[in-house]
Amino acid sequence: MYSQNEATLLPPLRPSRIEEHGVSIRDYVDLLIEGRKTILLALVSVLLVTAVYLVLAPRTYKADALLRIDKNKALLAANLRSDANKSPSEAENPRAQREVEILRSRSVLGKVVENLNLTVEASPQYFPIIGETLARKHDAHDGIAGAWWGFGSWAWGGEKLKVATFTVPDRYLGKEFTLIALEGGRFRLLGPKGQLLAEGSIGQSLSADIGESEPVTVKLTELEARPGTHFELKRNTSLAAIETLQKAFSVQEVSKDTDILKVELKGRDPEQLAKSVNDIATIYVNATVNWESAEAGQKLAFLESQLPIVKERLEKAEQGLSAYRQKHGAVDISAEAEILLKQAAEMETLGIQLKQKYDEQSQRLESAHPDMVATNSQIKHVNGKLAALNKRIKDLPRTQQSVVSLSRDVQVNTELYTSLLNSAQEQRIAAAGSLGNSRIVDFAVTPEKPYWPKPSLLLAIASLLGLSAGSALVFFRHSLQRHDNYPALLEYQVGLPLYAAIPHSKKQRKLGRLLGPGKERQPGILVSQDPLDISVESLRSLRTTLEATMASNVSKVIMISSPAPGMGKSFVSTNLSALLASIKKRVLVIDADMRNGRLHETFSIDKQPGLSDLLVGTATLGEVIVSLPEVGIDLIPRGSTVLNPAELLVLGELAETLEQLKDFYNHIVIDSPPILGATDAAILGKQADATFLVVKEGRYTAHELEVSFRRFQQVGVKPNGFIINDMKEGSSYYPYYGYAYQSSDLEPKNESVLKAGYDALGGLFTKRQQRERDYLSVDAFIDDIDDNKMQV
Repeated sequence: MYSQNEATLLPPLRPSRIEEHGVSIRDYVDLLIEGRKTILLALVSVLLVTAVYLVLAPRTYKADALLRIDKNKALLAANLRSDANKSPSEAENPRAQREVEILRSRSVLGKVVENLNLTVEASPQYFPIIGETLARKHDAHDGIAGAWWGFGSWAWGGEKLKVATFTVPDRYLGKEFTLIALEGGRFRLLGPKGQLLAEGSIGQSLSADIGESEPVTVKLTELEARPGTHFELKRNTSLAAIETLQKAFSVQEVSKDTDILKVELKGRDPEQLAKSVNDIATIYVNATVNWESAEAGQKLAFLESQLPIVKERLEKAEQGLSAYRQKHGAVDISAEAEILLKQAAEMETLGIQLKQKYDEQSQRLESAHPDMVATNSQIKHVNGKLAALNKRIKDLPRTQQSVVSLSRDVQVNTELYTSLLNSAQEQRIAAAGSLGNSRIVDFAVTPEKPYWPKPSLLLAIASLLGLSAGSALVFFRHSLQRHDNYPALLEYQVGLPLYAAIPHSKKQRKLGRLLGPGKERQPGILVSQDPLDISVESLRSLRTTLEATMASNVSKVIMISSPAPGMGKSFVSTNLSALLASIKKRVLVIDADMRNGRLHETFSIDKQPGLSDLLVGTATLGEVIVSLPEVGIDLIPRGSTVLNPAELLVLGELAETLEQLKDFYNHIVIDSPPILGATDAAILGKQADATFLVVKEGRYTAHELEVSFRRFQQVGVKPNGFIINDMKEGSSYYPYYGYAYQSSDLEPKNESVLKAGYDALGGLFTKRQQRERDYLSVDAFIDDIDDNKMQV
């Protein structure tokens, strides 16, 4: 028989030269599948928070209107250039962006605030958190909602308040006043500090002195509420009200080059929103009409101021031509003179028109403006041509010169006067029928459904966020775990073979929850509770390996240890022992963890007397061995608590006791303390024929396994291998140990077959009592040992 006491020191561990291979997509998928409960919990949590928000969040409504902007008539875009000098882009493209800024201007929104009295905020006081939601659920057609007992000052639905006038001194702008509804349409007004200011009724204008130069005035037009209901009143500055309106107000072009503007306003009062949007659109359209009428009026005034002057010139020119003809008689004008007369008259008329245009532009533009410079250049050009024509006229006979000059004056002034009369009439018509550059296409209507929150959008975002957060949590938790996903790498680094990889067992987890003081449970372990569990199948593989590598005719002492607590060594010890007993082996389990051993709790027996009592000498071997016929094994519990378990193992004749037990038991399984936590495992390992280290997936590293191996190596003990416990789905070795009965194998039609299998397996566990025909009984064997001790 091979004994580890004779083992020599092994050479140092080989260096780690294998690099861990890259992680594949399958590894990520397996990790997500393994953490599906965490992902589901995160998803449910986020959806629950979103559902609470959807219930409690205040409803926001949106009202909108459509405006049409006419091309080439945009506000503040008067014709600054002649039609001939306009660029195509300026003549054809709309000025929608400029109109957007005008719509958002304080000049427009300020009138809306003033017309709708938006500087005054009045709202009921709702119960915190849930009050507004309950009030929103109440149907206004059912009247005013009743109050909860003891909460009559809060509003619960159906309350209405309209304030016609509410003014406060400048010092109290932005501060909250309280209005309390009374019986008979009366109310009471309280100041910011709760002081009583005045009492009155609906339609009555109240004035209250608050210690300032100006009193507080209030007038209500509507008040519907239970007596005692509190409302909040606040007067803001006009600028604050405009800024609030600007934040909730948006204007944008529906699409490029459509000249259609969409005006939107968001808020919590649907009726007020529709009124505000319509008021904004109406004020803007009226403003454009007024500004365009003012422009037409300004042009008309200029034209009317020029008409008397041109008329007077025309009369003088006609008088001069008439006097000259009377004095000299009829004078024939040659063809050349007629041509010169016509050209000179046209040039002079054009020059006067350009001069009028220049004077009109000078009222709006600076002299350096490009339009002013262009008009001045045209005037100089016309004057140059007119000077050339005058020089040619001077070459004519004197009488013809005079007739041409006088006739030209009459013709020019006649054309100018006629043109001014036509322009003045056009401006009168434009001023009377001006419609501005904008039109209201669609007026705003009272919205029926809230714009926000949007359940479908929020739930979709919450689902995505929950899945992402759960996945991130799974990856983060995985990154913090101490594990090595590749047992083959461990085998190379540590030099220990992997004997078994035990998958995670849900049944074992439930059994573990039943352990503890004050909890009732049936004695037994996973092998007896669920023989078909996937973990039991892996333990059977371990049993087969042990039987194949050890001589079956010689008793073996098997020690199960671990680097640290919580790895599952007790689970492996007890279930492996039960499986060995199921193949007609006499098995003894020793709870050698005299500090924290809990095998007595697993089998619901008393921990005293036990191993510590046996080693101290206060109990005999027959007193500490407990027979467990339902499992088919014997057990020595840990015994009484001692302060020096290591010294007790050295001085307590452990080796002699084990030699005596070997004569009766085929296998002795020792559940030892963790090797890195105490030296007990090293002492026990010197008496064992096989030593195994149990590590739990996610709670070990290669370094811990190496240190544990070296700790055994220092005392001459060579562990046979290691066992990975609690392998999760998705682990690298899990698929190879995943063979087990499927749910389809457990159909009712196979009930008799399964029952027979269970009965046969149970029979193996209960054959303990029948083994007395083939072996010595435990009691007889213990009596023999005690007799030998007495003889010695």
